Amino acid sequence: MLAAPVLGVIVLAWGWWALSLPRRGVPPIGYLDIDGREITSFESESGRVQIWMPLEHMPPAVAAAVIAAEDRRFMRHHGVDLLAVARAAFTNAREANVVRGASTITQQLTRGLFLTRERTWWRKAREIAIALVLELRYSKPQILEAYLNTVYLGQQRGAAVHGVGAGARHLFGKSLEALQLDEVALLAAAIRAPNRIFVEPPALLRGRRDRVLEAMVKDGAASAAEARAAMTRPTRPAQKVAAVAPWFMELVRGEVAQRGGEALGGVQLVTSLDRRLQEAAETAVRDRLAQVERSRRLPANSLQAAVVAIEPVSGQIRALVGGRRFAQSEFNRATKARRQPGSLFKPLVYLAAFEGRAREITPATLVDDEPVVIPARGGGWTPHNIDGQFHGPVTIRRALEESLNVPAALVAQGVGLGYVTRVAHAAGITSSLAAVPSLALGTSEVTLLEMTTAFATIANGGIRVRPTTLGSAGAVALKPLPEPARVVSSESAFIITHLMRGVMRRGTGGSSARWGLQEITAGKTGTTDGLRDAWFIGYTPNLVVGVWVGADDAHAIGLAGADIALPIWADVMMKATRWTPPPPFMPPPGIVMTPVDSATGRRVCGSEEAISEAFRQGSEPAACDSMADAPGLRDVGNWFRGIFR
Repeated sequence: MLAAPVLGVIVLAWGWWALSLPRRGVPPIGYLDIDGREITSFESESGRVQIWMPLEHMPPAVAAAVIAAEDRRFMRHHGVDLLAVARAAFTNAREANVVRGASTITQQLTRGLFLTRERTWWRKAREIAIALVLELRYSKPQILEAYLNTVYLGQQRGAAVHGVGAGARHLFGKSLEALQLDEVALLAAAIRAPNRIFVEPPALLRGRRDRVLEAMVKDGAASAAEARAAMTRPTRPAQKVAAVAPWFMELVRGEVAQRGGEALGGVQLVTSLDRRLQEAAETAVRDRLAQVERSRRLPANSLQAAVVAIEPVSGQIRALVGGRRFAQSEFNRATKARRQPGSLFKPLVYLAAFEGRAREITPATLVDDEPVVIPARGGGWTPHNIDGQFHGPVTIRRALEESLNVPAALVAQGVGLGYVTRVAHAAGITSSLAAVPSLALGTSEVTLLEMTTAFATIANGGIRVRPTTLGSAGAVALKPLPEPARVVSSESAFIITHLMRGVMRRGTGGSSARWGLQEITAGKTGTTDGLRDAWFIGYTPNLVVGVWVGADDAHAIGLAGADIALPIWADVMMKATRWTPPPPFMPPPGIVMTPVDSATGRRVCGSEEAISEAFRQGSEPAACDSMADAPGLRDVGNWFRGIFR
């Protein structure tokens, strides 16, 4: 029996200095929120959850409980406990089954670091040999520290949880320092079967925990009174604690990998996550979807939603929700679900118009909202409005505020579909866009993150900033992101923003008045044919929030953007503006504000019904007494229609 361990020692003697414990104080990558609070810690290569803690920083009761549970003679043996081996052999022989083990903490550490899980005599011989070598080379505190930081304590979202620091968060939702004595004992008891702790009956859990407490009393690590008090506490650990911003954290790890962070170790990266805003977004999705399902008698959990919040100046993603419940579905609908944006795409059409035909098309330009047949592959295409009505000549402002389809389709034809796609891609759309007439009505599929990025470019005065999940201080060690780039003029961006402020005051976003947001935000609804997808993206100068609502199987949900996406957005934006009051929208140089009639686009003087409209300098309507020559009065609708004759 002793020949195999002795042989193992001889065989492994040459590797004396090759056997190394994990380095103390060199943790995996740690992730913090914008306030510097820890979110989680992941080993970059394996993706396992781990929070390394030096032994002297751990509560003494933790080490004592683990020793009491796993290896009470740890401080007295030399890697192998012969007394425990004899006791286990006797018990197993009596029961005619393997009911008791004798592996020491050092042996368990050996298995976890150097060996596979195969159950053979040769593997056991190597385990004993390595354990003896470790005991000769390292001190007891070093071995114990390595064990406490690497012991397996369950699974979290497909990643292995290692170490008592991460285990405390996983099992109890607390830091290791915050655990009470009963929780410390239960944590130690969980080592032998960590994945069963959430499903075992309370009586079994209580027995496992109380045996650890009794052993701690015998070892002098706890008093009898302390143990009795701990035994009176409930034994059920907290239900599996929901990870902080799980979809966001997946995006973080993806970005870190793309930017060369896989080789990093022992660093802390500050993410862009605003935990308060993230919680507000998660709550809004959960509560609003449940509410609308009840009120409309829809099947429970039939709706899904996604939310993205971006700071336009920095591109930092402050919050991201990829679905209703991560535990039910890990699919990230904010970044991976491609859906038609519907009318949400129209601001990009008008942005292209203001950019490509800056002196011909203004917010006061009139476009015919009348039946029209637009040539298309396979025959003519006839756009129509969602209400089935036509409204005659309308200003571009009214067309966008009321989300009319025919004017948007005509404008897209006039400026060129190829140019519309180029502007949309420059603003932040990365998905392929089909240059077909219906593109103007949002028939090409995109993601919520893409659309929110494009709106962030508009909010940022035409400067596109690459979205990021990392704060500037946390990205020092990574490859730099592309520099911000101007993709459209500040004048065009502001004109679109000013139009979308009208959407909030008088148009499809008018219900924002219920939350007091109509005067401080700009935004646009989006609803696809058949009421399959509902969208809303709105912003202040310092925050853009995008929302999508739909069903995973793309069936009709019977809801428009204003019905469900806008209320979710309002819940998030209302809290954001309360926490950080936004600055006002300010026109850039080159913009002049001129009072015009909302119906005709003509400049008016002294009228209380006039709208203050934004124009490029030189394109504003002429003085009140010479309106006939005003650039903003051209009936370009006839010009657009003429291109089809």
